[in-house]
Amino acid sequence: MKDKEKCNIHVMPPTITDSDIVALFNGIMSVMKRKVELDARAEIIKTNLTNERLLTQLKEKTAECNRLKNEIIYLKSQLKSESV
Repeated sequence: MKDKEKCNIHVMPPTITDSDIVALFNGIMSVMKRKVELDARAEIIKTNLTNERLLTQLKEKTAECNRLKNEIIYLKSQLKSESV
């Protein structure tokens, strides 16, 4: 039986052309642009939700202030009527 000789085969990758590099770069830029757009959209949505929550709280606090103001007016009128 013959000893098999060890044979190393090297497969060379195909050459990369300028158009391949440009296509890869454009693909990466497209992905990055989309990510920035989605991040900006998420930030706008977050800001809108925060704004809506703050407006709701403002309405609640305004209603509470009006209620307290009316309570003060009522108590002052009661105090005046008792002192007369």
